[in-house]
Amino acid sequence: MDTIQFRISGKEKFSIANWAQFYPEFSLRKFADLSTTERVRVREKGRLNLRKFILRVEKRDSLYIPAVEIYETANSAMELVDYELKVTFSVPKTLFETSLLEAKESQHRDLLEKLSSKLDGIGVRMALKTMDDAPVSVVHFCKNVPLPRDISMRSILKEFSHLDMGKAYDTTKITERKEKNNGEIVHLYSGTRDWTFYDKILDILRPKNKSQDKFKTDYEKELLQVYSLDNIEVFRYEYRLNRMQTIRSELNVFLKKPLKTPILVSDLFTEGLWEKVILNSWKKIIERPENQLALISTNDALDLFLHIFKKAETNNKNGHSQNQAFWSYGLARMIKELGAKTVRQECEKIWSARSDERLNEKLAIAAELARDLPLSDGILHIEQNLREFKQVTLETLSTFSVKHCKV
Repeated sequence: MDTIQFRISGKEKFSIANWAQFYPEFSLRKFADLSTTERVRVREKGRLNLRKFILRVEKRDSLYIPAVEIYETANSAMELVDYELKVTFSVPKTLFETSLLEAKESQHRDLLEKLSSKLDGIGVRMALKTMDDAPVSVVHFCKNVPLPRDISMRSILKEFSHLDMGKAYDTTKITERKEKNNGEIVHLYSGTRDWTFYDKILDILRPKNKSQDKFKTDYEKELLQVYSLDNIEVFRYEYRLNRMQTIRSELNVFLKKPLKTPILVSDLFTEGLWEKVILNSWKKIIERPENQLALISTNDALDLFLHIFKKAETNNKNGHSQNQAFWSYGLARMIKELGAKTVRQECEKIWSARSDERLNEKLAIAAELARDLPLSDGILHIEQNLREFKQVTLETLSTFSVKHCKV
């Protein structure tokens, strides 16, 4: 688990020590104080966010500080102006000042107390129960996987850059993000879901404007130096849910609650939830036929050709199976070289979108014929670590650092 964002509606549920710290400077209003234009807009919409205030504070001792925003909301039916507090924070950084280390669900109470202390330090106060009962609007499930010396981060990311999540997901940002950082980040994007893969160590060392993590602390860089962690690679897998509706539909299945039940902060610390979500999100990637073809380990064209043809001949010895073998090999080879998304897009340029279903059928057959081919050592290492789901600690990372040292 990494980022959590929750919202608290009703100004009576929180207090602010210094409103002048907000930008723009905060001021309370009643419905009668709204301008004519604002009241017209509110009546048209029924309920509308009017103003946004962002808490600006100086970092103290380079320690982690949660992000705080307040939204002013007007309700025309009740002729009421109210205020909603939005808090965004990193679970491991709140606990450890770094997201290299991983938290556990059992640290729930400790997290709330430390978060409350950090918020109190910047003048934002609320009861622990208020935070715990707050609805979640964003949550990022994450896992760090230290890599042994014989497995390269760049080779893993190259494999992941060939993945696709199909038309159900908009992956338009993958090319932009890869080119921006020389292929060091792979990002499968949808409006409400993200699958992101990168080197966590390199991301800490990278300038803020080029990194995935925008909440950097000096402590993290010091940690790398003190424990000589800058000589290892840590594969970072993030699965992000960025909308309340998506969070409800995804998590209530595991929590065994009705799908429309709001997800509260307390729900996120249900024992075993993090592991289930991570493994399920990984399964969504790995089980797509085109991704199975992209991740097979062999780069030898003849080995791939012979494997597919022998498997097809074993299944059925007629001419139709030979045709299947030919186009299955062609699909597998193109996806290995060009990537699943590119192959799908180029096919759609030539044939109409109606051919998409037929392409899916052919991809499924090709993946079945190539099924017995192993995944690469890097993918197998990551999958094994995700299934074991062991907490990454400073001791874990130090062990990998010692193994990476040259003799």
